Amino acid sequence: MMFQVLLFVGLVTRLLLIPLSGFKADIAFWKGWGLAAADRGIQWMIMNTNYNYPPGFAYILWLINKAYALFKNPYQIGDYWNSTNIFYLFLIKSLTIVADLFIVFLIIKIGQIIFKNKSEIRLAPQCPKDEVKNPNIPKMLALFYFLNPAVIYDGAVWGQVDQIGLVFFLTSIYFLMKNRVVISTIFFTLSYLFKFQSIIFIPLFYVFVFRKFSFSEAVKSAGVALCVFLLTTAPFVIHHQMDSVIRLLTINFDWFPWYSLNAFNMWWLASGSNGMGLTDKHLVFGILSAKQVGFYLFTFVYFIGTVAVFFSKKEALMENFLKSCGLAVFGFFMLLTQSHERYLFPLVGLLPLMWMYESYGSNKANRSDGGNKNLLFFSTFYLLLSMFFFLNMYLSMGWNYPDQVIPAFNRQSTIGLSVVISYAQIFLFFVFLFWFFSKEVIRHIKFIGLTGMSMLLIIFFKHVPYLSGKPVSLLNLKPVGYHQDYLEPAANKTVESVRGVNFWNRLSVNYFFYKKGIGSHADSEITYHLNGKFSRFSTDFGIDTEGAESANVSFSILGDGKELFKSEGRGRFDSPGSAQVNIKGMKFLTLKITRSGESNFGAHADWLNPSLIR
Repeated sequence: MMFQVLLFVGLVTRLLLIPLSGFKADIAFWKGWGLAAADRGIQWMIMNTNYNYPPGFAYILWLINKAYALFKNPYQIGDYWNSTNIFYLFLIKSLTIVADLFIVFLIIKIGQIIFKNKSEIRLAPQCPKDEVKNPNIPKMLALFYFLNPAVIYDGAVWGQVDQIGLVFFLTSIYFLMKNRVVISTIFFTLSYLFKFQSIIFIPLFYVFVFRKFSFSEAVKSAGVALCVFLLTTAPFVIHHQMDSVIRLLTINFDWFPWYSLNAFNMWWLASGSNGMGLTDKHLVFGILSAKQVGFYLFTFVYFIGTVAVFFSKKEALMENFLKSCGLAVFGFFMLLTQSHERYLFPLVGLLPLMWMYESYGSNKANRSDGGNKNLLFFSTFYLLLSMFFFLNMYLSMGWNYPDQVIPAFNRQSTIGLSVVISYAQIFLFFVFLFWFFSKEVIRHIKFIGLTGMSMLLIIFFKHVPYLSGKPVSLLNLKPVGYHQDYLEPAANKTVESVRGVNFWNRLSVNYFFYKKGIGSHADSEITYHLNGKFSRFSTDFGIDTEGAESANVSFSILGDGKELFKSEGRGRFDSPGSAQVNIKGMKFLTLKITRSGESNFGAHADWLNPSLIR
């Protein structure tokens, strides 16, 4: 009875919070994209707007706007676009509320399987059978999730849709436990076609399928995933527009190139509590940018999880799979740049399942306490994680929309609190790592250590040219910013190549061909962060062979805003020019191309073999 009462309280709480405007920018994007999809079709919307969510989510937005139009007119602009449009808020937030209820159901069902599956649960003689099979345990853990303030805030207040990806993923886990690999694969594929973050589980999922079933089953699963992907993107397949889908799947790689998008993690501290004020292209370790350092750290942590699954004992396979998925989520939030404040969300749904396996899995068969002693650690960890995760979102909301939070939670008053939350979440991350290492993975510590050393060697060899004073290609660095009148800079190809594979072309100036360089176009400025690590810069330059005969531009090199070199006007039939400048101690290098005449038509201009010397 108590379970039903608390479930009802959680549901009523969510319904009462629906009228709150939440994160207004996200809701506005839902409205704009959904209206475009309903009016012009999903294909048109994806190809002609700034839509940057998975293709599956586009169907949800289309459906919401179709449902909205049945009751209200979306072209009544004042009503539709009002941030307090309760009917639209009800439609979008109802999805997450329903998803939360399904997640509660899934946690309970998965918990029941854990307690009933004799191949994974062997009761210790000292442990009363009815105590372990107490149905209140899965229900209690489901309430941990459902009454979690961070979960409620994410969906019923913020208006985000993280629950949708999680409900598909947990459904796939449920069917994995039932040995229904095909159905599990369908739901798993949908999880990342509706919410991109689930992509991080792909390697772990297929390693698990391979280890529990067979290589042929893993191949079959990949084939099923491909079919689901093609069916979901069928309109684009039929109309030969898969390039739009590929763009959609890769567009978020650098959508927000900052240290941290209000995720209070190690990069928030590294940015001096100004995560969205520093680009992650800044060099922080040798010639590695913040983004590259984060990627190496995440790769290593992810590899640890993969090892735990690949070498796991059969009876502990699901437990290690769940823990490794949790490690991937926590590592994604903590170690990578460009992380959002909400990226911890899947962890709050996975932790209850981890605890059930930790306490009642077969590798705990000899425990006489039925896992009750472990409950204190889990409860404390879960509550602390939930509290700081909630505060992270709440502060972020207040900094963007002060009217949505208690007035005291403005940026000026809470910037110090963000630092405290960052340290707390870093501490919890290390607690999670210790817990993870102290279990199954400790058996493979030598192999993991060897891999860590191999990664360090890769980083070292990447730095050999820099350390030895040899030229380092500027292409090893990513620009911290650029402006270009036509298209965007292209690495090792002409600027026209940005239009697609049919336009790919080699770099050349008056038929002098180059393997490395930057295809650009007048007028343009491309800026790189050097952090004072180099003393000289050299480059060739000129109008590309594919440029117009009338094109004429000048090339300039700037260091920390000061002009170090400027060429005379260069035309289409001029041979490549060259320049070498002193950049010792300079933090920023800017490559500038300026039209010499009134028109920049066909001014396809290249920086060729741009090199830095320590």
